[in-house]
Amino acid sequence: MTVTRDGDQVVWAGWRDLANQDVALPELWFSAAQYEAEVLRAGEDRNWESPAGAVARLLEAGLRGRGDWLLRWECELQDVWASRQQPDRIDVILMHPPGGPDTDLPWIQFGMTLPISADDPSDQAERLEAQLTACDPRATAEVWGGSHDAEQLGYPWPPAAPPFI
Repeated sequence: MTVTRDGDQVVWAGWRDLANQDVALPELWFSAAQYEAEVLRAGEDRNWESPAGAVARLLEAGLRGRGDWLLRWECELQDVWASRQQPDRIDVILMHPPGGPDTDLPWIQFGMTLPISADDPSDQAERLEAQLTACDPRATAEVWGGSHDAEQLGYPWPPAAPPFI
Protein backbone atom coordinates (compact mmCIF):
# COMPACT_ATOMS: atom_id res chain seq x y z
CA MET A 1 0.00 0.00 0.00
CA THR A 2 0.96 3.61 -0.26
CA VAL A 3 0.69 5.91 2.75
CA THR A 4 0.11 9.61 2.03
CA ARG A 5 -1.04 12.65 3.88
CA ASP A 6 -3.99 14.63 2.56
CA GLY A 7 -4.43 17.73 4.70
CA ASP A 8 -5.34 16.60 8.20
CA GLN A 9 -5.86 12.99 7.06
CA VAL A 10 -3.53 10.02 6.46
CA VAL A 11 -4.55 7.73 3.61
CA TRP A 12 -3.69 4.09 3.04
CA ALA A 13 -4.36 3.30 -0.61
CA GLY A 14 -3.16 1.23 -3.54
CA TRP A 15 -3.00 -2.09 -1.71
CA ARG A 16 -0.84 -4.70 -3.43
CA ASP A 17 -0.31 -8.36 -2.59
CA LEU A 18 2.03 -10.15 -5.00
CA ALA A 19 0.92 -13.52 -3.64
CA ASN A 20 -2.76 -12.72 -4.22
CA GLN A 21 -3.19 -10.20 -7.01
CA ASP A 22 -6.99 -10.32 -6.71
CA VAL A 23 -6.93 -8.44 -3.39
CA ALA A 24 -8.92 -5.24 -3.71
CA LEU A 25 -9.01 -3.42 -0.40
CA PRO A 26 -10.58 0.01 0.01
CA GLU A 27 -8.71 3.17 0.90
CA LEU A 28 -8.50 3.78 4.63
CA TRP A 29 -8.52 7.31 6.03
CA PHE A 30 -7.29 8.32 9.50
CA SER A 31 -7.03 11.55 11.44
CA ALA A 32 -3.40 12.65 10.95
CA ALA A 33 -3.07 13.78 14.59
CA GLN A 34 -4.37 10.46 15.92
CA TYR A 35 -2.28 8.51 13.39
CA GLU A 36 0.94 10.31 14.35
CA ALA A 37 0.19 9.86 18.05
CA GLU A 38 -0.32 6.12 17.52
CA VAL A 39 2.88 5.78 15.48
CA LEU A 40 4.83 7.53 18.25
CA ARG A 41 3.21 5.36 20.92
CA ALA A 42 3.95 2.17 18.99
CA GLY A 43 7.56 3.27 18.45
CA GLU A 44 8.06 3.72 22.18
CA ASP A 45 6.35 0.45 23.16
CA ARG A 46 9.09 -2.09 23.85
CA ASN A 47 6.97 -4.86 25.42
CA TRP A 48 7.81 -7.14 22.49
CA GLU A 49 11.56 -6.67 22.91
CA SER A 50 13.66 -9.47 24.40
CA PRO A 51 16.13 -8.60 27.20
CA ALA A 52 19.06 -9.20 24.80
CA GLY A 53 17.36 -7.01 22.19
CA ALA A 54 16.97 -4.23 24.75
CA VAL A 55 20.63 -4.50 25.79
CA ALA A 56 21.72 -4.44 22.13
CA ARG A 57 19.56 -1.40 21.34
CA LEU A 58 20.72 0.53 24.41
CA LEU A 59 24.37 -0.42 23.93
CA GLU A 60 24.31 0.58 20.26
CA ALA A 61 22.77 3.95 21.12
CA GLY A 62 25.38 4.52 23.81
CA LEU A 63 28.28 3.53 21.58
CA ARG A 64 27.04 5.61 18.63
CA GLY A 65 26.82 8.56 20.99
CA ARG A 66 30.50 8.07 21.78
CA GLY A 67 31.90 7.76 18.27
CA ASP A 68 35.17 9.28 19.46
CA TRP A 69 36.22 6.09 21.26
CA LEU A 70 36.52 4.22 17.97
CA LEU A 71 38.31 6.94 16.02
CA ARG A 72 41.53 6.44 17.96
CA TRP A 73 41.42 2.73 17.06
CA GLU A 74 40.62 3.45 13.39
CA CYS A 75 37.33 1.56 13.68
CA GLU A 76 33.65 2.25 13.22
CA LEU A 77 30.66 0.57 14.78
CA GLN A 78 28.88 -1.52 12.18
CA ASP A 79 26.17 -3.17 14.29
CA VAL A 80 25.06 -4.41 17.68
CA TRP A 81 22.82 -7.38 17.20
CA ALA A 82 20.69 -9.76 19.25
CA SER A 83 19.12 -13.00 18.07
CA ARG A 84 15.95 -14.49 19.50
CA GLN A 85 17.54 -17.91 18.97
CA GLN A 86 20.41 -16.98 21.33
CA PRO A 87 18.82 -14.88 24.08
CA ASP A 88 21.85 -15.01 26.37
CA ARG A 89 24.24 -13.05 24.13
CA ILE A 90 24.64 -10.12 21.76
CA ASP A 91 27.13 -9.48 19.00
CA VAL A 92 29.08 -6.26 18.46
CA ILE A 93 30.55 -5.80 14.99
CA LEU A 94 33.26 -3.26 14.15
CA MET A 95 34.85 -2.27 10.85
CA HIS A 96 38.58 -1.46 10.56
CA PRO A 97 39.44 0.93 9.03
CA PRO A 98 36.29 3.06 8.77
CA GLY A 99 34.59 2.76 5.41
CA GLY A 100 35.66 -0.85 5.00
CA PRO A 101 34.19 -2.33 1.82
CA ASP A 102 33.42 1.13 0.43
CA THR A 103 37.15 1.76 -0.06
CA ASP A 104 39.85 0.13 -2.16
CA LEU A 105 41.91 -0.45 0.99
CA PRO A 106 42.20 -3.72 2.92
CA TRP A 107 39.59 -3.97 5.68
CA ILE A 108 38.70 -6.24 8.59
CA GLN A 109 35.40 -6.95 10.27
CA PHE A 110 35.87 -7.57 13.99
CA GLY A 111 33.24 -9.25 16.12
CA MET A 112 32.63 -9.74 19.80
CA THR A 113 30.04 -11.96 21.42
CA LEU A 114 29.02 -10.60 24.81
CA PRO A 115 27.03 -12.51 27.44
CA ILE A 116 23.65 -11.18 28.55
CA SER A 117 22.17 -11.94 31.96
CA ALA A 118 18.80 -11.43 33.60
CA ASP A 119 20.01 -8.11 35.05
CA ASP A 120 18.32 -4.85 34.08
CA PRO A 121 19.04 -4.14 30.37
CA SER A 122 19.98 -0.50 31.10
CA ASP A 123 22.51 -1.57 33.72
CA GLN A 124 23.99 -4.19 31.41
CA ALA A 125 24.26 -1.76 28.50
CA GLU A 126 26.02 0.81 30.69
CA ARG A 127 28.43 -1.81 32.05
CA LEU A 128 29.21 -3.19 28.58
CA GLU A 129 29.68 0.31 27.15
CA ALA A 130 32.17 1.12 29.92
CA GLN A 131 34.07 -2.13 29.28
CA LEU A 132 34.17 -1.67 25.51
CA THR A 133 35.26 1.96 25.58
CA ALA A 134 38.00 1.42 28.19
CA CYS A 135 40.47 -0.18 25.79
CA ASP A 136 41.33 -1.00 22.19
CA PRO A 137 38.47 -3.25 21.01
CA ARG A 138 40.74 -4.86 18.40
CA ALA A 139 42.72 -6.48 21.24
CA THR A 140 39.75 -8.56 22.42
CA ALA A 141 37.64 -8.89 19.28
CA GLU A 142 37.90 -11.71 16.77
CA VAL A 143 38.33 -11.37 13.03
CA TRP A 144 34.95 -12.27 11.52
CA GLY A 145 35.58 -11.23 7.94
CA GLY A 146 37.31 -8.83 5.66
CA SER A 147 38.74 -8.18 2.23
CA HIS A 148 40.87 -10.73 0.38
CA ASP A 149 43.99 -8.69 1.25
CA ALA A 150 43.04 -8.00 4.88
CA GLU A 151 46.05 -9.83 6.35
CA GLN A 152 48.09 -6.79 5.29
CA LEU A 153 46.54 -5.08 8.33
CA GLY A 154 48.36 -7.49 10.64
CA TYR A 155 45.42 -9.52 11.95
CA PRO A 156 45.55 -13.24 11.19
CA TRP A 157 42.46 -15.09 9.98
CA PRO A 158 41.00 -17.53 12.44
CA PRO A 159 41.45 -21.14 11.24
CA ALA A 160 37.76 -21.67 10.36
CA ALA A 161 37.06 -18.25 8.83
CA PRO A 162 38.24 -17.65 5.27
CA PRO A 163 38.35 -14.03 4.13
CA PHE A 164 35.48 -12.45 2.23
CA ILE A 165 36.19 -11.58 -1.35
